[in-house]
Amino acid sequence: MSTYLFITGNHPYLSIAELYGRYPKADFQFNADGFVIMESDFEIDQAEFNRLGGSLKCANILYESGRDGLINAISELLLAHYKDTKLDYGLSIYGYPEKQLRPILLELKKELKKKEIKSRFINNEFQNISAAQYKSIKGKGLEVIAAKTDNEFLIGETVGMQDIDFYSKRDYGKPFRDMQMGMLPPKLAQILINLSGVDGKIWDPFCGSGTIIMEGLLMGKEMLGTDISESRVEGAKRNIEWLKNEFDIKSDAELIVHDATKLLDKKFDAIVFEGDLGIPHNKYIDPSKLEEVVDHLDELYVRFFENLKTMKCNKPIVCALPFLRTYNSGEVDLGKTIQKIEKMGFKRTPLLPDVIQKPDMFVLKYIREDQAVGRAIYRFQMI
Repeated sequence: MSTYLFITGNHPYLSIAELYGRYPKADFQFNADGFVIMESDFEIDQAEFNRLGGSLKCANILYESGRDGLINAISELLLAHYKDTKLDYGLSIYGYPEKQLRPILLELKKELKKKEIKSRFINNEFQNISAAQYKSIKGKGLEVIAAKTDNEFLIGETVGMQDIDFYSKRDYGKPFRDMQMGMLPPKLAQILINLSGVDGKIWDPFCGSGTIIMEGLLMGKEMLGTDISESRVEGAKRNIEWLKNEFDIKSDAELIVHDATKLLDKKFDAIVFEGDLGIPHNKYIDPSKLEEVVDHLDELYVRFFENLKTMKCNKPIVCALPFLRTYNSGEVDLGKTIQKIEKMGFKRTPLLPDVIQKPDMFVLKYIREDQAVGRAIYRFQMI
């Protein structure tokens, strides 16, 4: 049994939900200061961490200490990596004022010098280590994380860091991008897949350019993608071939032209999708067209779920449905559509564990400040 500490991202509830979905047998402790503690037999390394979209870092916890013993505990951890050469390292602290990083680093430097360890910390302006800084010492140094809980510090070594370059390459490097569609971020696609909680085949009924399909393949999933647009399916196929060549992926995905509101004679273990968002992300909706857009989306998704009911689909369904920001900073969601879906017999299941204090456990929102359209994330199960 190992103890891991995850640093949550910009949408911490989504980070928690993803961890809870991917590691259902683990024991969790949740902290309000941006990190989650997990005890599990599951080994977390960089390869496994690359399958998570919602966390920024993960550390394997090796020591526990009060503030008085903090310097000694960190130096012991660093000593285990010292090989009679200069040691490059970084230190990040969480749950504790970052301004305390400067005196801690200087105190640690003195302690290492006493032990005759040649060392150099890479913290820029005495701030926590960034992904770029971590990349600069990976393989020749390490990052130590110290996280303050109620009574002690948990001290560990970083074993996983969000790879920004990896995300950028597969997001912007792929050959087919349809700017008229909502561009689903690869990180969010990973989160949606992990929320399904299944290891089997996943069907994306609105696959578009294939982002969910691509991320599923990178995670080792068997994938099925369909879309009503032949040109988008062809574009998704080009993206899949590019992905397989760039990242040496052996598995494949089945991609076909299909109307998601019609019966599908294929087997799958879960449904994960982002469908039509109604309008581009960066354009506020014209109030005169609001009702028209909402009615269109309502009709589409009601017909889709009616089709799933006809198919007697009892598999987990994870979806990102749009909510729209208006000029006056209001929000319009598909609440009436959700009610219709539930009346069909599709029950929303909670995305977060009971110990999390959140008013609504059945929906999580994802949006950036510059966006007019966000995603409301749900998980359904037919009862």
